[in-house]
Amino acid sequence: MNLVFGFTIREVSEVKDSDQVLTIPMYLSIHWIENRLVIDPNHRSWSDNSTGPTNETTEEAETLKNLWRPNLEIYGLEAFNNHKILGEMAGLRITKGKVVKYDIKVTVEISCQMDFTQYPFDEHVCAFQMGSYFYDKNSMTCSSSYFDPADETDFLERNLQYTIKFRKLSARRKIVRLTSGSYAACGFEMRLKRKHEPLMYQVYIPCILFVTVSWISFIIDPKVVPGRMSLLVILFLVIINVFNNVKSSAPSASSSTLNAIEKFVVTCIFSIFSAILEYAIVLSILTLRPQSGTNSERLYTIFHNANGIAEKPSIQDRLQFFLENPRILDVCSIVCFSLGFVIFNIHYWYFANYSSKNIH
Repeated sequence: MNLVFGFTIREVSEVKDSDQVLTIPMYLSIHWIENRLVIDPNHRSWSDNSTGPTNETTEEAETLKNLWRPNLEIYGLEAFNNHKILGEMAGLRITKGKVVKYDIKVTVEISCQMDFTQYPFDEHVCAFQMGSYFYDKNSMTCSSSYFDPADETDFLERNLQYTIKFRKLSARRKIVRLTSGSYAACGFEMRLKRKHEPLMYQVYIPCILFVTVSWISFIIDPKVVPGRMSLLVILFLVIINVFNNVKSSAPSASSSTLNAIEKFVVTCIFSIFSAILEYAIVLSILTLRPQSGTNSERLYTIFHNANGIAEKPSIQDRLQFFLENPRILDVCSIVCFSLGFVIFNIHYWYFANYSSKNIH
């Protein structure tokens, strides 16, 4: 026997990342041939189109209880809700060719395995699969069609955090293999791509600004301890708070690794913390270095004449000169920190691969 499914999808009304569940309202139609029906081909109802197309008779949905019905299963089903007003929103038609057509409006919740390790650049493919619960692929086959709501000219997509595209069920999902056998499945697939633009303004741009502002500390006189230290400590505490907010709002990943946005924020935290360590080094040199004015004059003479006369600075002289002038470390830090952060951003935004291994 062959079952024919029709899925008129209205929209994906909700995506729950925490439960990994999709809610899909749709009109579901199921057709099959019932050869055991006894049809009177000469009855006048076949030519009457007052309740439906000709050569079809419209019956109450409850009539289906008196007929044979295929036992069906929706794989990954979490909830199946039909709708009622005065009665169940369903209809039954029987054609002159003994085809039974059953239509019903339902809201289906299905589970979908999601991988959030690349959040907020994650993409997911969720499958809606429907088939026989008892009869395997050798006893019952199926075919299906679906209506994409995006094909409507006046379609307005619900304000979800994903962009959703519908497509035909891939060949590998048309057979469901269980311990009891292999079963034919029909349906459609949904490709979910997260909209990461809101996080650009909420997380990424503020973090970049925090790191950039931390570089201002390199041009502040190290002797102004309250000003330089308070700037770095405040930035460090703020970005830690940003990380905690991101961690609490992001969907939990199946692995113990950080997701993409958490890696970015951690890098920003490390950048600001490194600026604090750099200032600690500069401050310790200024505080703990020995006072030797004569030695300073000698070093100045050596480095001033290094390019002209025979005497050149030794490694010990270079180290001593650095200890006498610790602000050289600030100059180097401005270049190294900014260059390193720019390289990290180029790699993060243009070269890093955020595609999931589960996307096919």
